[in-house]
Amino acid sequence: MKQQSNNAPIENTLIVGSGLAGCLLAWRLQERGLPFQIVGSTTLPNAWSVAAGLINPVTGKWMTKSWNIDQLIPEVERTYRAIEQALDIEIYHPMPFRRYCQNMEDVKRCGRRSRNPRYANVLSEHVPVGSGPDAIVDTHGSFEIYQASYVDLPILIAALQDHFQQCGRLRDETFVHAELERTPNGWHYKDSEAQRIIFCEGMGIQNNPWFNYLPISPAKGETLILTSDTLELPKTVYHHTKWLLPYKDRSFRIGATYDDNDLSHEPTESGKAELFKHARAFIKPEHKLEVQKHMAGIRPMTKDVRPFLGTHPNEANLHILNGLGSKGASLAPEMTKQLVSHLFDGEQLDPEVDITRFIEQ
Repeated sequence: MKQQSNNAPIENTLIVGSGLAGCLLAWRLQERGLPFQIVGSTTLPNAWSVAAGLINPVTGKWMTKSWNIDQLIPEVERTYRAIEQALDIEIYHPMPFRRYCQNMEDVKRCGRRSRNPRYANVLSEHVPVGSGPDAIVDTHGSFEIYQASYVDLPILIAALQDHFQQCGRLRDETFVHAELERTPNGWHYKDSEAQRIIFCEGMGIQNNPWFNYLPISPAKGETLILTSDTLELPKTVYHHTKWLLPYKDRSFRIGATYDDNDLSHEPTESGKAELFKHARAFIKPEHKLEVQKHMAGIRPMTKDVRPFLGTHPNEANLHILNGLGSKGASLAPEMTKQLVSHLFDGEQLDPEVDITRFIEQ
């Protein structure tokens, strides 16, 4: 084992990973004035550069509230607004969300939800056929979903990475697990020492010798950027079996596919065909659509669809924040807040996200 160097810089916390989880966690530590170092490559394939960053309070066939959404949304707004102000960027975009019904069963399901008092803050009553834009096929009416938004993740992460690099807090390199070694005071990594390590690696968890026992369930997702000379839509997210997100430059993103078999980072022709077929099914045919960009990424999903937070069962100074899956934009603010409060204030983690749920099993 390497001995601690007398002139090695001491950092209380070493964060592994410079994506959404790692950068927001670093932001939390910076807010508290706590020293930290991030080690993570800014050029490796990732999920955040592909994700639309949608925050949708009501999801799925059965129109159920997203997990903990009433707790998540206030922290989402506070966190992203604070970053916007501090870094002079625009990333957080509250936006109306219209969910189109596909058949009468859809209308009935959504109607039952809209009459439930728990859904009064997120779901409207049924909106009659023809109330939306003429360009969108509308056969059974729709429902408005309240408190939806999207976060421009590529702008957010690029700005945070640049900020931490300028502060000397980000080492832009691939983390090598084999070079992390214990010391009497914590951990040694290359030329630095840390009291604690927090792994925020996304799919890198599969190569992590301490946390690869956690049941990660990766899934590939693909999206398309479309353009049309004639299609103009109000700034609303439209969900019609797939979601469509209009941008200010009159381009549109449609997504997303789900594939847990092909885990390559390359876009596929089958994914492109699937998305384009869905777009053509709900955008009226007089509007010609062209594909401008095709993207793919691997989501770090979990078996129970809950994030991984907590401490290694046998290494008290090794921690993890991972498994944000397809809801990273909504989960990351609250999960980073929880983990920092747990580590530095002794607060208990939500049992649903604490990795002790797997240790006990």
